[in-house]
Amino acid sequence: MGEYNVKEGVDPMRKLLKIVFVVMFICIVVLETSIISNAEESIHITNWLLASNILENGDLTVVEDITFNFQGQYNGVFREIILENTSGVEGIKIVEISEGKVLEYKNVKKARKGDGDVFVIKEEKDKILLQIFSPSKNQEKTFRLIYTVKNVAKKYKDIGEFYYKFLGKENTTPIDFFSAKITLPQRDSRNEVKIFAHGPLNGQVHKVSEDRIHLTVENVPKTTYIEGRILFPKEFIPLSNNTVDRDGYTSIIAEESGLQKKIEENKVKREARSLLFGNISVTVAVIEVLIGIFLIVKTRRVSDLRDEEKYEDIPEDCTPAIANYITGSAISSNTIIATMLDLYRKGYIKIENGDELTKKKEVLREFTILKVKEEDGNLKAHERYFIKWLIHEIGNGKSVTTKEIENYSKSNSVTFTKNYYEWQRQIKEDALNQGYFDKSTAKYGVPLIILFPIGIVLAIIALVYENLLGLTLMLTSILMLLQGIVLLSRRSDYGYLQYRRWGAFKNHMKKLKNNHDIKAADKYPKDMSLIYGLAFGIDGSILNKLNIETNGPDHTALYGGWIYWYFILNNNRNNAFNQSINNSFSGGTTTVGGGGSFTAGGGGGAGGGGAGGF
Repeated sequence: MGEYNVKEGVDPMRKLLKIVFVVMFICIVVLETSIISNAEESIHITNWLLASNILENGDLTVVEDITFNFQGQYNGVFREIILENTSGVEGIKIVEISEGKVLEYKNVKKARKGDGDVFVIKEEKDKILLQIFSPSKNQEKTFRLIYTVKNVAKKYKDIGEFYYKFLGKENTTPIDFFSAKITLPQRDSRNEVKIFAHGPLNGQVHKVSEDRIHLTVENVPKTTYIEGRILFPKEFIPLSNNTVDRDGYTSIIAEESGLQKKIEENKVKREARSLLFGNISVTVAVIEVLIGIFLIVKTRRVSDLRDEEKYEDIPEDCTPAIANYITGSAISSNTIIATMLDLYRKGYIKIENGDELTKKKEVLREFTILKVKEEDGNLKAHERYFIKWLIHEIGNGKSVTTKEIENYSKSNSVTFTKNYYEWQRQIKEDALNQGYFDKSTAKYGVPLIILFPIGIVLAIIALVYENLLGLTLMLTSILMLLQGIVLLSRRSDYGYLQYRRWGAFKNHMKKLKNNHDIKAADKYPKDMSLIYGLAFGIDGSILNKLNIETNGPDHTALYGGWIYWYFILNNNRNNAFNQSINNSFSGGTTTVGGGGSFTAGGGGGAGGGGAGGF
């Protein structure tokens, strides 16, 4: 029997959170794009079956049956054959095998896309390129290539050597199953043949008879070579002109023995590294679990029996934007309008009807936002900034129209977006300054997030060395990342109380639509129900539940007149005010918150090349 060898071939916290989520988002998008792209148009080889014969003159006759699976539309396929360490290729024939029928392709000098049943041979210095024209779409086709490679086998003074690369690193098409059968010129009756194979580690070598050798590999990735090296008596190739005037057996065996020794050394190193990184993974995972438990205990909230009752109390009248922020809700156009109405309610601005506008054959009305009172210390910083931004920067210092806001957002998009994010930053700053969030836990959250990639890298290394303990570390590292993010944005006990109260408020407002109990509508003040309900996305249908008269003679005076505008703006989603606000802010609004195996050595054999589609 032959010898078989085995071988391997804004602010720091917010910026940090943004970086983590952006990286995760990019990875998801790239993966999804790749999957979609591959699904729409791709080609792979399901079977590459090769049968070859080494002739007495050292030539190699080859018959290849290559089955291509086309996903999408292609004009044909190609086969690249490297000529290195050979004297060229001759006798090329190509046929298509379909349902037992054989269609022979014609060799032509030129062809163009759309042609069929022809092939072109392009010769270059060190390779030939076979272009097989066969328009295909979402189907499988098998092509048989027949050719002879000249002077492949070498004849040394003491032995004969066949060293050939059936598939080269040039191949860019994945292969489900690759098979190469090699028939020797004579039978190995005295067991003098030595067999070596280089390529993927899952490849197998089989000596099926005294003159036949079989190489098989499953799931061959791109840019992967497969080659065989066979030593046999020089008398097998008596007519070969590819001679070497020296003995070759000793040096070749030494070379392969060196590869085998390196394999064993690498195997020992790999096992040692697998054990090392497995131990590191377990140790780090245990440390992370202990840190997690410690932080959970340290930051746990002290509760009492009255907590659930306290959560049902009326929440603090902060601002719509802050209410959105502390509950983790999105800042949307509803929040913008709710902020305007809240400032109207507080007596700082008013909204008036303006001129009629024509847009897309519709007659719409422009609205004007007027400042009626100077910003003062009774307003939060983000409210003062909001008035300054709209009235002073976009408007004329006294007023601004909805059309002016829309035009400004389009003509000064960079500045507008920058100002919008500054407003969001001030919302966050106000929420922090009012004690809604626990700043003390950030010192724990930042290190956890920084250490997350370290744990992931160690876990991946352990998995690369086939130690499944890396999965444990990966899981604990992800949990550590999530805990770090939670600690960065952890609410204080006071903030958590308000968060739960606003949560109860939101649930109450949602249920109010289908609740016929009149008393249920009186749980919260009506002005709070309207403005904060709008900020949380509760539509104007709750007006009827709150028993507010909007069409009476005194409706413009009710709550300073702002409730009239609430009714107009929140119940007519197609009016100019809503459209302008949506068009202006929609671009910037975001949420805040058998016998033997292959070796990986070698690579010095003749030939090579690959196949693919065009």
